[in-house]
Amino acid sequence: MQLAIHQPEFMPWLGFFHKMALADLYVVFDHVQFKKRYFENRNRIVSPRGEVSYIVTPVKSKGKYTQSICDVEIDNTQYWQNKILKKVEHFYCTAPYFEHYYENFRSTLLRPYDRLIELNMALINFFRMQLNIHTPMVYSSSMNVTTYTGSDLILQICLQQKADVYLCGASGRDYLKLENFTKNGVDIRWLDYKSPVYPQLCQGFVPNLSTVDLLFNHGERSLKILMHMS
Repeated sequence: MQLAIHQPEFMPWLGFFHKMALADLYVVFDHVQFKKRYFENRNRIVSPRGEVSYIVTPVKSKGKYTQSICDVEIDNTQYWQNKILKKVEHFYCTAPYFEHYYENFRSTLLRPYDRLIELNMALINFFRMQLNIHTPMVYSSSMNVTTYTGSDLILQICLQQKADVYLCGASGRDYLKLENFTKNGVDIRWLDYKSPVYPQLCQGFVPNLSTVDLLFNHGERSLKILMHMS
């Protein structure tokens, strides 16, 4: 059984869903520490003029430097939902598949959310549905793994979920204790995802954007493009 583990990002990039599509089980890594100014509450889109811009969900972080992702609260004193929608609409209203997906995307984003994990998972599920990815998901916060860190944490999740293959990004080479995985019968399959080049509204190509860019531009072909399939 191939297992993947990743933090629940906000409107994730293509590599996030590539890993999910390859996995037999996807672990939502939600009990680990939230990273401020990272992709857990923001992502990038591009305008027809080639302007790359972040869309951001404001969160309450003052004095909460070690909070877990699953505990992060959204700062709903700010009008963040309409701000995001205006920018997405401004950037993509002329995209070929904008009209096909926008209302569903809009209604998903406009639901009431208190915690970041609720918003991120709603949007992840929106993309999963459009991409036709049905990999089962479990949350690390529901597992008995809080006493472990680093490589030992990843291995414990693999063992608890009875995985014999762990799908790992290239950064895992920096901290995984490979011999411990081998001793426990867990093979590591290294993934170093490179974004496929596909037509965008702008001239040239801007890689590593939110999946919303691919979906609005290529619709039902998005999964094949994402997976580098012809």
